[in-house]
Amino acid sequence: MRARSPIRALRLTVTFVIVAVMCGYFPAGAQLLKKSDYGAGLTLAFYQFDEARSKQIAEVIVLKQTAATPEEEIDYLTRTFGIDDMKLRHVRSVGLHEGESFTDAQAVNERQFSFTVIPRTVTREDVRVDLTVLYAEQAILTVKDVVVRNYETVALRGGRGDFGAREFMGPNGKESVPEKRSLLVTITAAITPTKGLQNRPSDISRPTDQFGTKVTLGPNDLFVMPAILNRVQPRFLAGSSPKGSITLEGIVTPEGRVTNVRVLDTPDTAYNSRAIEAFRQYKFNPARLNGKPSYATYRETIVFSKQGPL
Repeated sequence: MRARSPIRALRLTVTFVIVAVMCGYFPAGAQLLKKSDYGAGLTLAFYQFDEARSKQIAEVIVLKQTAATPEEEIDYLTRTFGIDDMKLRHVRSVGLHEGESFTDAQAVNERQFSFTVIPRTVTREDVRVDLTVLYAEQAILTVKDVVVRNYETVALRGGRGDFGAREFMGPNGKESVPEKRSLLVTITAAITPTKGLQNRPSDISRPTDQFGTKVTLGPNDLFVMPAILNRVQPRFLAGSSPKGSITLEGIVTPEGRVTNVRVLDTPDTAYNSRAIEAFRQYKFNPARLNGKPSYATYRETIVFSKQGPL
């Protein structure tokens, strides 16, 4: 029997792939992508709620709808599951490769609040997530291998802690902290080829020099992004109700101050000056490069909400 030439064999292979795609053996648009070629855009929203006044809920809830805003999500969770006195504390969107870890940290009521999220496996259909949330160095939520399907939202019930939003009460405007509140975290996934990932960790924060020029990291360099110590909410005229969110980026100095603020995305340019003014008043633990304080960019999205971020 005459041996088949390599060129003929290649032609037969290509022909088979084309026919297979046309006949539906491979999903259109994804047939040549491996599992590792996908990444996960994860949006995590952190809420406090009053567990004593709420109906009992499961530790993991797959929501039947995905909300466009935190306000919509609060309304849906309140109506559907009887969760009472919900307040948004923080929202973070980040795009991660399979197995990539992302940690965000900041001060809440003079104590450290942080979370670490890792998409352990990412396929075209879903992502399996590990999430740990710490407050005052104590774990208030630890979950592993939680499945979130593409464009699906999953809610996770956490523990209790003194992370309740400060409130001004009484005629003298006395500041008080509510009793311990419980944590509820929602994760919404958008799975995409890794080339299309947005809000990469390097987009959120990257090392720079004092002029904002990017510092290229070597394989042995260790960079730790800045951590927010104090946020300042934008102040608007009484009666105004801004909608949506605004994204800004600035340079955090080794002293923890914010300079060179610019607006990346805004629902209305009328909001820009107020948001920039607020962002300039943020206080940070500065970034560290190989253990030393350094300049770094920091991207912040301010959600216009009565609850506000952490």
